[in-house]
Amino acid sequence: MMLSTTGPPLALCAAWLACVAPWLDLQDARRLRQRSTTGGRLHFYRKAACWLWLTALVVAAITPWGRPWTIHPTSSSNPWFVALPSLRIGLVVGLAAYFALALWPGVHTLLVPAARPRYLRAFSRLQFVLPVSSRERCWWAFISVTAGICEEWLYRGFLMAYLAGSWGGPNLGVAGALVASSLVFGLCHIYQGRQGVIATTIAGLVFGLLALVTGNLALPMLLHVLVDVQVLAIYWPSRDAPERAQALIEGRPGE
Repeated sequence: MMLSTTGPPLALCAAWLACVAPWLDLQDARRLRQRSTTGGRLHFYRKAACWLWLTALVVAAITPWGRPWTIHPTSSSNPWFVALPSLRIGLVVGLAAYFALALWPGVHTLLVPAARPRYLRAFSRLQFVLPVSSRERCWWAFISVTAGICEEWLYRGFLMAYLAGSWGGPNLGVAGALVASSLVFGLCHIYQGRQGVIATTIAGLVFGLLALVTGNLALPMLLHVLVDVQVLAIYWPSRDAPERAQALIEGRPGE
């Protein structure tokens, strides 16, 4: 039976995401907070890409084909907050507003480059991990695609379904699985600090609702990539402040 062959490995995957993955990047992030250089940031990006792709490939190999891609947390119909037409319309409007606001900084700075400074304050707490050199920016684009595909696949496609009862999971119900998987997703960004955990937990809830509303991961993946990659349009020290960019490349942020 599928349950007997995939149940234990998938339980281990869920345990990995909840108990191990959040701590994988924490030590590297602490070192970067002390002294952030191009080499350190590149190592951080590569390590994150490796564990995300490896975990996603393992989950893809041992789950029934198509399950993480298509959102069916249980064999029952969609939860009431998605199934009721009036609430569904409200959800769609709310989701559209959320992503319009989330993506506006990137769109605005692409249209009006001089607007970049007004958005930079929001990135100050994450400067230690943001890309500076052209090589870092290329890797940031890759890690943005990686996060969009792998994190949606793992946290919305797999973990939410598993926690809702698929493959012998604990059956928290769709709403419970949405909340729990979003909390795990937020915890996985603990290297960003308390504010980052809260922000990414909320983002996880929004991406999860979007997956439930659309019935698949295509749109969550696309929007996740765009939200992350827009950093390249907003944070561009080599163009805005070349001398400071060189200091950041060499690990001299105070200069």
